[in-house]
Amino acid sequence: MIDEEKIKLMTRMASFEANEGEKMIPITQYFRSDYVGLNMLKTAVGVTLSFLLVVGVWLFCQFETLIEEFYQTDFVSIARRFVNIYLVVLILYVVFAYVLYSYRYTQAKKHVRIYHQALKRLSAMNERQTR
Repeated sequence: MIDEEKIKLMTRMASFEANEGEKMIPITQYFRSDYVGLNMLKTAVGVTLSFLLVVGVWLFCQFETLIEEFYQTDFVSIARRFVNIYLVVLILYVVFAYVLYSYRYTQAKKHVRIYHQALKRLSAMNERQTR
């Protein structure tokens, strides 16, 4: 006999597995601090590489001016300005990454917990059916 409730439950579970579960289930394999910390580190590396690229493009565009005014240019103040801008940008992105990945972890845990409860209900249905 086909159990309609069981089919609905299995359909919802399959839909979850195929869509958002594909991303959420691996997230829950980490501890929260590990997941958030790893993604904050990735963000910091990305921001650093992006900032170095932007500085390199700026230097390339200003190369002629810097060479012409080489002895009048205060490279220490320019370097300080770049470091200050870099630190502000880095802090903003890392804080944003902390908030974002903490939220994603919390949501993934919640959805995977619901999925596991559905698995338990399905298992109980199967137990009742085999008796």
